[in-house]
Amino acid sequence: MNARFWYLRRGVAWHPVLGACGAAAITAVLLARWPDDAFLLAPALLACCAAAAAFVYDEDGLPVVAVTPRGASWRRVNRLCVALVPLSLWALIVSVRPGHVSLAQPGWWLLGGSTVLLVTGLAALASRRLVPTPGALLAPVVAIAAVAPVTFAGLFSWGTLYPIGDFPDPVRTVWLGVALTGAALSALALRPGLRP
Repeated sequence: MNARFWYLRRGVAWHPVLGACGAAAITAVLLARWPDDAFLLAPALLACCAAAAAFVYDEDGLPVVAVTPRGASWRRVNRLCVALVPLSLWALIVSVRPGHVSLAQPGWWLLGGSTVLLVTGLAALASRRLVPTPGALLAPVVAIAAVAPVTFAGLFSWGTLYPIGDFPDPVRTVWLGVALTGAALSALALRPGLRP
């Protein structure tokens, strides 16, 4: 346990992870202040938590640590635990319901969990391919992808992927698909193998 704690304390890029979590907390305060803007602030909150998860696998010294005796699988599995930080923040905020926004809790927990799982899986896969800072690449893409459905729903009168109030079955199906994709990517990235 000591080696794991030592590694996570020194190996994880905590500044961007905690910075994105701080942005999520600020967004939650804004949501409490302006609950009528939940249709935009809730996806922005999701974008912040997902961006935090994207930075979990950033490791500047990746070529060096990839060949350590503990192995790359040990390193990737331990970093996966750090993804619980933005996921826990998301679960806490949805539980508190800032501004008394009508969020269907099981649906919104699924929404956040599946997004964080997908982003973590992508970052772990990039780390497996020896990309030293996947968060720098993924975080902006994730932020845009999380907010884009709000824009498209407003432009084209489509249904929203972020329902305030009721959580319809088609939306749940979409997020279950995201969760399954994230689980598959994570399993692919975390499997033991020859590649570092």
